[in-house]
Amino acid sequence: MGYYDKLTKNLKVLDPRITAAGQRMGLDPYTTDYLLVTDEQMNQNLVYVAMPVHYRHWRYGKYAQQERGGHVFEVVLNTDPSFCYLGTTNDIMMQALVIAHAKWGHVDFFKNNKLFKETGAKDILQRMRGNADFVQSLIDHPDWRWEGVELYLDAAHALEHHTGWLPTMDGEAERIENELRQKLMGDLRQMKSRYSLTNVDADKKEIEKEIFELENRLKCHPLNPTTDLLKFVADPENTQHLPPEARRLIMIVHEQSRYFQPQGRTKFMNEGWATYWEREVLVQPELGLPFNMHFPLSKYWAMFDTRPVNLYFDPYALGEAVWLWIDKKHGFDEGEVTVSYKPLILDEETGELSDSKKSRKSTVTKRNRDKMFEVRRNYDDNRFLSEFMDKDFLEHINLRCLAWMRGTGESQGMKVGLLELINNLLKRQGWGPNVTYEAMPETLSGLMDVIQNWMNMANWTSRAGLPPFPVNPGTLQEMAQILQVIEAYDADWQSLRRQLVLRTGYNSVPHVELADSGRHTDGVWTLRHKYDEDFGPLLQSEARETLRYFRLLCGGPCRLLTKEQRYDWWGRPYGDPVDFAYFTEDGDTIKEIYL
Repeated sequence: MGYYDKLTKNLKVLDPRITAAGQRMGLDPYTTDYLLVTDEQMNQNLVYVAMPVHYRHWRYGKYAQQERGGHVFEVVLNTDPSFCYLGTTNDIMMQALVIAHAKWGHVDFFKNNKLFKETGAKDILQRMRGNADFVQSLIDHPDWRWEGVELYLDAAHALEHHTGWLPTMDGEAERIENELRQKLMGDLRQMKSRYSLTNVDADKKEIEKEIFELENRLKCHPLNPTTDLLKFVADPENTQHLPPEARRLIMIVHEQSRYFQPQGRTKFMNEGWATYWEREVLVQPELGLPFNMHFPLSKYWAMFDTRPVNLYFDPYALGEAVWLWIDKKHGFDEGEVTVSYKPLILDEETGELSDSKKSRKSTVTKRNRDKMFEVRRNYDDNRFLSEFMDKDFLEHINLRCLAWMRGTGESQGMKVGLLELINNLLKRQGWGPNVTYEAMPETLSGLMDVIQNWMNMANWTSRAGLPPFPVNPGTLQEMAQILQVIEAYDADWQSLRRQLVLRTGYNSVPHVELADSGRHTDGVWTLRHKYDEDFGPLLQSEARETLRYFRLLCGGPCRLLTKEQRYDWWGRPYGDPVDFAYFTEDGDTIKEIYL
């Protein structure tokens, strides 16, 4: 039997068993088709965001070159039915883990989280195929060619993260716009009535000012600022200069951005959910794995536990830790169930799996995970981490990381931590008292001094051309990071939590809204950036380039209102950020001014 035949046969044996375990525990993914691909094919799939059909654009090749490297275990699509690419170089236990991780983790999450409801999983492949065909038809058209297509695709991609917030409430924007207009018009009538009845000059001036502000507000278009910039400029009522083909190109990018937005906003939840279930599903009796097949599984699902610093920053490790915390706090056992299964038989010579003839029964505890399923349905990363990464959780993580460094102090002798192991190694190799210690300090600042001393020694030996310091600098850096995080926790745990939450995907996207298209005022399109002190000013080069692209799409002069830091003659910042504007009057020249 050939390699692919054997791999396919083994997968057909494993998949129904994994399915039985996942369904019993309440998971509900889309039907999933598995596609066996080589490592080269896997990397090629990633070029166009893993979609088997996609329009061509230079940026995807550029991303592929930047991200290429390392082994990709799996790729799974948010489609119905879903498609999961399995690497042919994975051994059979890794294939089992990938199936549990991808289908019973990610695909279950895609199907059930509310943010994914608008992504159109059932027909996304057909829509993307239609988009790709349309783009290609323009490339082949003599009036468009590559130059014309890329002009508008580049502009749309520059604004691809500014497509509004999911979920969308049908008709909600129009309703809010109409209600606001009615309210402002009512306020204006009331102000004018007050003005006609007032005889005091001071009062009349104040009312005149309010009337002026209301009239200017009513001239704004849109009346209620919108963050969906691409959809607004694609509307023919707003941009009559754009050809229909350009509008279609803009909406293609808009559609794709909305499709991928939920994945960016649930990265920690999604990866943590998949990592949690890859373990839970595979330890169930339905798998019936031979004893010796458990060892590679334990090695694979520990891959995110080897670096404790991951617990603070890595979507897999931190996400799984939060799900485990939710299960610990809100889950509970509710009786037992009996599971019938046939143990698997592994032929040591051929590597083939088969069912044994006799059935067995196993009693397992039934776990109530209703809270986990509720969170999976209704949360995004912001709410997920803000709510469950509380003080007790952070203290729990801190203690785990400190135990890794300092040891646990368990009974029957202390379990030695990494700091003591390094110290003993240095002593055995004859390093002097300037880098070895009789006992590790008890305080965080003392431990930081030890690590800093070792880092300095590692740097010095490297510069001096001496034998290398026998500890990986990356390990020392990770220990220093952990101590810095714990010190931040001790100083202000809520501030630390906020900083960790800000690391989630879409928090780094600037909040830019269209305040006015200038239709009823001066003809200048006005974008407004809501300044966030956690991220500081916009990058000037990106602000200029993005405004050039927006100028192309809106077809008229435009400005971007934001805040910028002031600097003295020596380039030193001073004072608080002040109002600042980028503006353009023609297609290329961007001007800037402090307001």
